[in-house]
Amino acid sequence: MAEETGSVSRVTDAREINFKYETLVGTDGAVAAARCKTKTGDHFALTLQLPQIEPTDQSHRKDIEKFMRAYFPATVKTLGCA
Repeated sequence: MAEETGSVSRVTDAREINFKYETLVGTDGAVAAARCKTKTGDHFALTLQLPQIEPTDQSHRKDIEKFMRAYFPATVKTLGCA
């Protein structure tokens, strides 16, 4: 995964977290990916973008990580990939 702010991740100051799934958490969003065999491919990726948060505001990073740790595995499970 791209760890720089930019057009790929669209997440500012992205940092990889220690998690079962490849996940980057930034100041204004996150990206997570998992292997997932579906009719249209073999991976599932989820991007969380919070444009209302200023990119320099570090105060939401822990909440964004907490959300991704709960939401992403649940979503992957609904796809039958867990």
